[in-house]
Amino acid sequence: MDSNPSKARSQAVETQVRVSAVVVTRATGQPLELCLRSALAEPWVDELIIVDNGNPRPVGSALRALQADRRDVVLLQGHGDVGLAAGANLGASRARGRWLLFLDPAVVLQRGAVERMAAAGGDARSPWIVGARLTDTRGRDRRSTRRGALTAWSGLAVAMGIGAASAAPRRKEAGEPQEAAAVSGELMLIPRADFEALGGFDEGYAADAADLDLCRRAAEAGGRVLLQPAASGVQFVVERSRAARRQIDGLARFMERSARSPAERAIAFMARPTLSAIVASRKLARAVFGAQPN
Repeated sequence: MDSNPSKARSQAVETQVRVSAVVVTRATGQPLELCLRSALAEPWVDELIIVDNGNPRPVGSALRALQADRRDVVLLQGHGDVGLAAGANLGASRARGRWLLFLDPAVVLQRGAVERMAAAGGDARSPWIVGARLTDTRGRDRRSTRRGALTAWSGLAVAMGIGAASAAPRRKEAGEPQEAAAVSGELMLIPRADFEALGGFDEGYAADAADLDLCRRAAEAGGRVLLQPAASGVQFVVERSRAARRQIDGLARFMERSARSPAERAIAFMARPTLSAIVASRKLARAVFGAQPN
């Protein structure tokens, strides 16, 4: 990585910080390095905040070296693995930017994405959140947005892999922001003032569904959630330990907190065993039939 930020970047950091990128990581290897490089190369990102949620020592040492070499990098270490939501809130609490960009360590920003996301927010009603397209390394769209109202039933839909819209827009709308119920926290932009007004991510979510919850609360507060399909990031597939358990816990919490009607409260009461059965059946199907995960 470049050892020092450009003169223009230094001046921006010293005056007004536009975007603070927050990366919460336990990842190792190439995706993390590529992710950080892409954030530092993004013209609108004036500050990169890395939250070390318990990386191996060599990775932690490399992150400290990066912080020592660059004035636009802030590294937070020593707190251990506090969970994704708490880590994101910790990073946001140290941010100075007008906007916060939450970026997964396995996602590599495509140049110009952040400016397009900020422009998509434009005159949107506050609190607003903007997401972007996510593609795999072969350019195929990955699920990064959901349509329709977010309810307790949405947790079941996520677990079953249904009801999520592809990020690919219709041709005539290719550059236009689109309404969404939720966008992925793996690549999400929100004004810092809006994030603080919403109380940040709910730290009861260890990992999955904290982004769904934040989007739901933004909509309930009268704001807007948008997808900017003209902005994108490449998402590497990274094996994550305890992924299934964290998904179940996160979606169950989302269902419990979203339940409004008696029927929703009833299904939320049985959320964990129901979700466990769904996730187990999908895992078995992939093993037997070779189906690819969503």
